[in-house]
This record gives sequence, structure tokens and C-alpha cells, in this order.
Amino acid sequence: MKKILLFIVPLFLLSFLLLGRAQFQNDLTKNESLILFNEGKSLTDFSFDVTGGEHFTNQDLQGKWTLFFIGYTFCPDICPTTLAHLDSVYPKLTAQPYNDIQIVFVSVDPNRDKAEQLAEYVHYFNSEFIGVTSTHKELWPFVQNLGLIYSIVDQGVADPYYLVDHSASIVLINPEGEHHASFQATINTEGVFNVEMDLMVENIHQMYKNWH
Repeated sequence: MKKILLFIVPLFLLSFLLLGRAQFQNDLTKNESLILFNEGKSLTDFSFDVTGGEHFTNQDLQGKWTLFFIGYTFCPDICPTTLAHLDSVYPKLTAQPYNDIQIVFVSVDPNRDKAEQLAEYVHYFNSEFIGVTSTHKELWPFVQNLGLIYSIVDQGVADPYYLVDHSASIVLINPEGEHHASFQATINTEGVFNVEMDLMVENIHQMYKNWH
């Protein structure tokens, strides 16, 4: 009888854990815009400029959950809209015990966006947001590594207000500095690409609680 119990108890615990894992996966699959990686994807090494002459590197991802969003300060719609929406959910996103989550805006327009200007731009939306940039040589492989893309439209023409086409998705990095998930943008009723923020926050909290 004792041998049977020794076998049944671990089996019950395993079944309970698998059931919880399945429920976790089911909850996440309710968000059709979510791309979740079963195993985190490593990021290429990077070093981006931030205000004060400092740098933001892979080391700054360790021990924190990080949301990356790419864009540029001259962006007329997607960037200010997304940053405003991120600010609106920020108190809920980073409420205890989820207070080790950081939001990083990566400018892919280094010709116009310098570190000091970028810091002023993101702090207009939220003083906790981080703005970073670098050269295209460094930005392009990093952006591709995240599964995103950008393209400069008519750069070098007389008009200083040239546009930059870029992905509107938000990328989640886990505390080991790996690409953990992506939240794809969809077109809202106003014709602007955006991420469903409340559902994103819910999903991030679920992943946070189930992390290792």
C-alpha cells in the first residue's frame, strides 16, 4: 500500500502541474495577436546611446521584464499613440509585485533623434520610460533579431520631415535577456495600428507569475 501511495502522490502532483500549465497556455491563446516562444530567443549583443552619455546594453535586461517598441520622435501617429497608451496602463502593468518591468523606446531615426532629445520625448509621456538609439549598423540587426522591421522613406531629400516606416508591435524580453513574446499590432477603428493594451498587461502578468 505504501509503495502504491509513493507512486500515486508524485503522479498526482505532475498531473496538477501539467493541468496548470495547460490552463496557462489556454489563457494566453485567447489573445490572437500574441506570439509566445516556448523557449526564449537569444538577442544579439547591442549597446545603445541614452541620455547623459551612458549606454543601454544586454546587461540592462538582466533580472527585469522589458518591453521594446521601435519608432522615431517625428512619427505622426503610431509612436505617440502607442506611448500614450503604454503610459495609461503603466500603473497597472508595474503594480506590485510586477514592479520590475521597464519600457524602452528604440528610435530607428538616429539622424534626427539624439539621446538628449529622445529622453525629453519619452519623458513627455512617462518619466520612467527609457529612450535609446544608435547607428543603423547597430540598429538594423537588433530590430531584425526582434522580428521587426523599419525603412527610411526619402531620407536625404530637402524636406526634413521625411517619414520612417516601422513595425508597430511590442516585444517582451524575459529576465534572462531573451525574446520571450511579441504583441502584434492591429488596425483600430481610427485606422491606426495599435496593440490591445489591457490584454497585453493581463498576458504579461500571467507570464510573470509562471516564470520558472
